[in-house]
Amino acid sequence: MARPHEEMVDLLPDAVLLVDDNGTIVRANPAAAALLGYERHTVEGRGVLDFLPSFDWNLTRPPAISEFSKGPRAARLRTMARAADGRSFTAEISTVRLDRHTTHESIPYGSSLAISLRDVTPDEDARAALSRSLLLAEAALRTGGEALIGTDTEGRIDLVNPAAARLLGAKASELGGRELGSVLTFLGYDGEPLDAEDAPATEVLRTGRASRRSTRELRTPDGTRLTADVAIRPVIVEGRSVGTVVALADRRPFERLADEYVAAQTRCLRDHKAEVERQRARAERAVDHIRELTELLSGPVMNALHHLYAETSRLADDSSRPLWPEATAGLEALAQDVRMTMALMNHGSQPYHDDGIPVRPQRRTVLIDDLVQAGVRAAAAFAGPSRVQFSVHAPKLLVHVDPEEMTTAVGRLIADVIHTDDEDAADLGPHHVFVEALQHRSVLRIEVRGPYDGGVQEHVDIVQGIATAHGGTLRMRRAPGVGGSSYVLELPAVVQDEAGGADGTPAAADGLRPTGRHRAPTA
Repeated sequence: MARPHEEMVDLLPDAVLLVDDNGTIVRANPAAAALLGYERHTVEGRGVLDFLPSFDWNLTRPPAISEFSKGPRAARLRTMARAADGRSFTAEISTVRLDRHTTHESIPYGSSLAISLRDVTPDEDARAALSRSLLLAEAALRTGGEALIGTDTEGRIDLVNPAAARLLGAKASELGGRELGSVLTFLGYDGEPLDAEDAPATEVLRTGRASRRSTRELRTPDGTRLTADVAIRPVIVEGRSVGTVVALADRRPFERLADEYVAAQTRCLRDHKAEVERQRARAERAVDHIRELTELLSGPVMNALHHLYAETSRLADDSSRPLWPEATAGLEALAQDVRMTMALMNHGSQPYHDDGIPVRPQRRTVLIDDLVQAGVRAAAAFAGPSRVQFSVHAPKLLVHVDPEEMTTAVGRLIADVIHTDDEDAADLGPHHVFVEALQHRSVLRIEVRGPYDGGVQEHVDIVQGIATAHGGTLRMRRAPGVGGSSYVLELPAVVQDEAGGADGTPAAADGLRPTGRHRAPTA
């Protein structure tokens, strides 16, 4: 019967294998059997290489007498172990050589080697994770745009990333161990260096509270002044501050960009002022030219036209020298053309005034029919000498609009639809123009149709402005395959069925006349 102290090996928490000179396991404690995944009796009697394939066989050989006389020696190494399920794991083994001829308590006779096994796979995994974390941290420090400086409790530098080394103008190996205040000086708002006790890093070490300050003035060892955003955080270990990490974001690139932007804006403003001066000079020259042209039109040219008109009318009405009917008709038509030319020149020679302030429509209650008739009469001033036949359909309805602007709009639309650059076609006259005014659900709709495509920008822009001022729209239509164009002007207006206004007073139409206040400027 085995004595109690012979079972001491079984009570050990570590896995223990006892091996004889032949490499056969003669004893395995329960911890070893559990680690290898076998029953205890299955492990005993098998070779140690079945479980430790890379085990050094020389450790099982008997040592020399002189070597053994020094006492048992322990060897510690790492190898791969094999479990029952085929899994391999890293094991740390410790070996102790025994004297096989000596009887040891709880150790079978003939054992020459005691092997202690420990699974170090968790340690290897932790070491690998730590290595990866260190590599990631190092990569982040090296590739980060911010300058990072780590200090200990005494304010000495123990961490410098490449961005900080570039910012301070020195190598990281040269900065290690130096005090932060000797390589980076914090400046006050007056531009003078702060005392060591008032420096932000010292304050963070003393209070343990993080600090973040933007656009601080700093000075490097070579005397370079820079502006940076400074963030300082304490390093806390077990509730005690053991150092700080200083992060610096250099503001100089942004300041350079701001300076470049201001310089570009200054150049743009200077060029703009020069261009404004050039345009002002051109406008003044244009005004002088227009004034000279106006004086010419209203002076000699107008006098010559008056004389031509008087002589032509006298010849057409002279009864002492009768002409054949065709010649008389030609002289009368020529006199009418000269009169229209004089009216057109008189209208075009009026000075243009534009104060840049939009004029609101001066609405009055007038008859639609009077508006259209005034627009027909105004067309001669905008279109010049031309022979036109009109078909006008306008009901006797009252509308609340600006009569002068509406007269100008109708006259310019008629002038646009009879405008053509083909001189032969212009001489074929008379041109037939259809003008129609309708009421549809409190909307005044005026349609002007003519024989030509029109599209004169001056006429269209002015009428479009009038329509917009009244809150209406102007649309142009062209029928496919058919010559000519058609304009539709729609305005919201208060329409009444009778010829009396809201107060029973008829609108006066005698004052409607062509107006030139919407004439476009000419260069």
